[in-house]
Amino acid sequence: MKSLQKIWLSLFFIMTVSYSQFTEDALRYSQRGDGVGARAMGMGNAYIGVSDDYSAAVWNPAGLAQLRRLEFTGGISNYGLTNDASYLGTKTSDNTAATSLDNLGFVFPFPTERGSLVFAVGYNRLVNYASVVSFNGFNSQSSIIPTLYDSDVRYDVPFNTNLTNNYGYTAIQGNVNQSGTLKESGRLGQWSFSGAIDVEENISIGISLNVLNGSYNSTRNYLEADTKNMFNNASANLPIDSAYLRFNKFYYDSFLHSDLSGGGVTFGAMYRSDVFRVGLIAKSPTSITIKETYSYAGQSVFDNAGTWQPYYDSSASRWITSPYTQHSTPETPNEYGISSPWTLGGGFSWYVVPQLLLAVDIEHTDWTQIEWKDNADLEKGNIDLQKNFRAVTSYRVGAEFDIPKTDVRVRGGYSMTPSPYKNDPSSYGHTLITGGAGILLQRNVVLDAAVAFGSFKSFQYQYSGNTSRTDESKSTTQVNVTLGYRF
Repeated sequence: MKSLQKIWLSLFFIMTVSYSQFTEDALRYSQRGDGVGARAMGMGNAYIGVSDDYSAAVWNPAGLAQLRRLEFTGGISNYGLTNDASYLGTKTSDNTAATSLDNLGFVFPFPTERGSLVFAVGYNRLVNYASVVSFNGFNSQSSIIPTLYDSDVRYDVPFNTNLTNNYGYTAIQGNVNQSGTLKESGRLGQWSFSGAIDVEENISIGISLNVLNGSYNSTRNYLEADTKNMFNNASANLPIDSAYLRFNKFYYDSFLHSDLSGGGVTFGAMYRSDVFRVGLIAKSPTSITIKETYSYAGQSVFDNAGTWQPYYDSSASRWITSPYTQHSTPETPNEYGISSPWTLGGGFSWYVVPQLLLAVDIEHTDWTQIEWKDNADLEKGNIDLQKNFRAVTSYRVGAEFDIPKTDVRVRGGYSMTPSPYKNDPSSYGHTLITGGAGILLQRNVVLDAAVAFGSFKSFQYQYSGNTSRTDESKSTTQVNVTLGYRF
């Protein structure tokens, strides 16, 4: 069996794991989801040039200067995702959902002789990590088993379940049915401490100091099976070192938990007139620290045919009369950081008539500026990481209409955020179609609700190599309800 002296290579293993971080990890913790606040969402998140409620702390803190009364706001959101995946010619659909606090905030204006001075504090959910993909297909070209080899015996699941021999070889190189489910959960939120002040008549500036926290969880349950009975050796006294010749099934599970923390700053400016507003924002690079633990577990199943040749395991001081079929790796910690790029944006809103408000936003992010931090091994790969990305410009449009002789406003919007991956087609961009309404329940109480329908495409590889690609077509539905009270 594989010599246990290789355990000393665990340090090398940790370094290898660091290099294996996917570019998706950097992007996952840097993107900021589908927006905060039901009114903003109803208008397609075209809110940089509007920002006249608590959610200005996220969209454009300079907009807080428009508020003249104390305001308390709270909201919840429900996020659902359906993923239609295609793997090796077979289509599989799965879905997931999550409900969470969307925002909870307080705005308090300070009395001034002229102009405005306003502060706000609160929590805002930025991202729901709820996601799922299921796949199923027959792969005649490759198997996951050879790709899981590890020089540290503790982490080599196939070897410890007798699916490879003493030298890391296995006959299982393809002709297996592969299926599985990858499910993600968690969320990223931020506490915002914001302020805005009028520096000239109708001109305000603002700032939000953001403290981020959250968690991310990933569980993958994978199954590889000999559905066509390709591995059917039934000889007597088959060496246990060759148990893979009776391969029937291999279950492989991976588990990852990450705790997220970090911070950043949002700067804003706004010009206001009676009929239009212009807003500008700059979001500084956000530094996120990721502290994660991960582990793997595997189980093999062999055909019940023939007999096994026993051998003496000197490391365990006992005779082995049947193959090992289960193995779990130690839970391993890892820590690294990510620095997201600057984001620059502008927004314009215009009262075409007193009852109709139109808004448009543009945001630009150069994703080639993303970086690994606080991990020397990862930082060596920053150039390669950045080669995967490009600069993108997203746009959002929205409208709000006051229904005459009622206390009801209706809203609609659209947004498009291109994929930050270099060479991705336009279909990989994230589109949102939104709608919503608001009603003045009493003189001081406003209830807003919105729904957003999103769609985008992507792909991933189930393991290394080009023969395990899963193409995904995702659709999302998010419902957001916000209740505001102004004193």
